Amino acid sequence: MKDPYQILGVSKTSTQDEIKNAYRNLAKKFHPDLNPGNKTAESKFKDAASAYEMIGTPEARTKFDRGETLEQQQEQAQRHARESQGDRGPFYHQTQQDGGRYSYSFGKDMGGEDFFENLFRSQGGGRGQNPFQTDRTNVPGEDHLYQMSVEFRDAILGAAREITLPTGKRLQVKIPPGVETGTKLRFKNQGGPGIGSAPAGDAYVELTVKPLEGFKRDGLAVETEVSISFIEALLGASIKVPTLDGSVLLTVPPKVDTGTRLRIKGKGVSTPKGSGDQIVTLKVVMPKKVDPELENAVRGWGDKFAYNPREEA
Repeated sequence: MKDPYQILGVSKTSTQDEIKNAYRNLAKKFHPDLNPGNKTAESKFKDAASAYEMIGTPEARTKFDRGETLEQQQEQAQRHARESQGDRGPFYHQTQQDGGRYSYSFGKDMGGEDFFENLFRSQGGGRGQNPFQTDRTNVPGEDHLYQMSVEFRDAILGAAREITLPTGKRLQVKIPPGVETGTKLRFKNQGGPGIGSAPAGDAYVELTVKPLEGFKRDGLAVETEVSISFIEALLGASIKVPTLDGSVLLTVPPKVDTGTRLRIKGKGVSTPKGSGDQIVTLKVVMPKKVDPELENAVRGWGDKFAYNPREEA
């Protein structure tokens, strides 16, 4: 068995934070997507993931230090799951709360923001088993839970992405349109290996939707706020409004106020039965710098066209 301390380049007196940071650095350095076709890097990436699994938490580290192998730890966890869960189904015990994290940009710009910057491994307990089961030679594999951040636009419109798990395994992730934070995607038999002839566990990817400045979601609607001039508010106008899949022209009727809500059909959350709408809230904004000619003209209009909005409200 390989020494996890040696693989991660840490000592037995290192702190958990030092172990965590060492693993993150190795995961970034040897990530398969950053080293395509490099079998050596892929092997080191898998070794680092296995090493972190052995000593990445105080509990696992204590067990390793007293001589328990990773296989023994996993078998013990599965046995505990069977005894404590009965047949209540899969559960997840976060053994790496924010550990095992690695970052990688899946876009063309390698210096850009990581699409899956919050993806991290968090291995859970095995599936629920009958506590009276006596056959210990065929035990279903553990379910694994992963967490992944997705862009607001992809959550609304849907997207397809490929991710590489800390084990080196690649998964094609289809993000259905309309997902929300907390949505879990299931990948059958992509979890831990089963014992004997039992099937592998499942992998679950839990999604967290990133906020997007200028947009927010309300059910199936996407809401935005757009500024207009007082001239556009008075006379009406045709203005360009951003949506999640490009800009569109929106007709602003004359004599609108701040807070007026207009609807753009089909530019909200996509669903199998159709799409929600985008709600545009107008905000009347005065010019930052008033031309003297305009100011004098308004003064001239004041006596003839003056009104008190506080009395008319």
